Amino acid sequence: MWTPTHFPAAMRSLSPSTRAKAIEIANRLLEQGALDKQRVIAFSVSEARQWARLAQASPVNPSWQPHV
Repeated sequence: MWTPTHFPAAMRSLSPSTRAKAIEIANRLLEQGALDKQRVIAFSVSEARQWARLAQASPVNPSWQPHV
């Protein structure tokens, strides 16, 4: 499990709010049994960036839903 002070290097360049969302997504995926941590990290960063773009474009803060 990752935290705001212990997270993958791939999340270092994200803003604090986007990083927090990426950590939330990654931890949720790991809890659901995702085993490939590299894929989890890449997916969570991508989804968190999309979440951040939607949050900026929308007056209401959207909740994250995985794109499966």
